[in-house]
Amino acid sequence: MYYLTSKKDHASLELTKKIVSYLHKKKAMVEVDKELNVSRNRKSLNESHPKLIFVVGDDNTILKTFHDLKKREIPVLGISAEQSFLAQSDTNNYEKHIDLILKGKFNVFRRARLVARVDNKKYSALNDIGIFSSKSASLIRYNLNINNEFLWKDNADGLIISTPTGSTGYSYSAHGPIILEEPEVLSITPISSIEKKSSMIIRNNSQIVVDNIHATLPIAIMDGNIRIPIRKDKVEIEKSRYDACFVQFSKEYVLEDKLKKRTIVARMEKTKNLPASCKLIYNILSYENNLTQKEIINKTYLPERTVRNALEILLGKKLITIQPYLKDTRQNIYSI
Repeated sequence: MYYLTSKKDHASLELTKKIVSYLHKKKAMVEVDKELNVSRNRKSLNESHPKLIFVVGDDNTILKTFHDLKKREIPVLGISAEQSFLAQSDTNNYEKHIDLILKGKFNVFRRARLVARVDNKKYSALNDIGIFSSKSASLIRYNLNINNEFLWKDNADGLIISTPTGSTGYSYSAHGPIILEEPEVLSITPISSIEKKSSMIIRNNSQIVVDNIHATLPIAIMDGNIRIPIRKDKVEIEKSRYDACFVQFSKEYVLEDKLKKRTIVARMEKTKNLPASCKLIYNILSYENNLTQKEIINKTYLPERTVRNALEILLGKKLITIQPYLKDTRQNIYSI
C-alpha cells in the first residue's frame, strides 16, 4: 500500500491525478490524502499505514509531510510539479521512478532531524530551528549552553540551529557553514551578532539549551513554517531519534549531489569569454537547475530575445542541456 499527498495548487493536483492513474494502471494499491478530491480511496496520513509515501508539490509540502509523520520513519518520494530542492522526482520522470519503486529498485537514505522543546511541548524540524523576536528589526538577547556548559551570551537578530540538510538554506544565507553529505554534526549560526559571535559546528548528539531569552514576543520557527511563541525563556534542542527517510535511486538523484550543485561555485572558466547574459543564466541554472525560458526571464529580468540568444549560445557550447517540459509541451526545460 502506498500513500499520496499533494500541495493544493492546480499544477500539483493535475500531476497528482496523473500519478494516481498511473499507479492504478500498474495495479498498485494507493490511498490518497482525504483532503484531495482526486480518488475514492481517501484517508488521512494518521489513518494510513503505507510502506512508502508520494508527496507532490514543493519543499514546504515535503517538510509538512515529515512533520505529520512525527515518529514514523516511512520513506518519502518527493515529486515536484514546479521547482523543489528536496524532491527526488518531477513531472518529466515520475513514471520511471514509480516503476523502479514497484520493482523494489531503490534505497532509503536517512537524514537527521531536530526536535525542540518549547514550553514543555516538542516540535520537529528537518532543516532548521530559528529563535527570533516577533517584532521586525528587533534584537534578542540570549545565553547559549552546550551539554550543560555555558558557551556565550549574545545580542543578535536571531539564532539558527541547522541540520546538514538545512545548511544550504537560511543558515547559509546568514553566513553559516555548508555541510555536505550527512556527517553527524549540527551547525549553530547567530544572525547579525552584535557581540561578533561566529558560526560553529557541534556533534549532533549535543544538548543545546538557549535560555535567558529577552525579546519582544520571542518565537521559535521550525523549518520556516511552524511558529511557536516562547512563553518561558528557554528552548531545548537536540537531534531527533527519528530520521527523515528519503527514497534514493542512484547517484544522479542523491540529495547530496543536489547540495553540491547548489553550493559549488559555478565553473566560470567555461563562460569566461561569453556575453554577460550567458554568464548570468549559467549561474542561475547552476544554483537552481531545471528552469523554463519563461522562468529564466522572470529571474534575470532580461528581455526574451536576450535570453533566447544566450540559451542558444550555451547549448552550442554544450554547457547546458534541453529537454521537453511534459507539463506544457510548448516549453522546454534547461539544465546544467
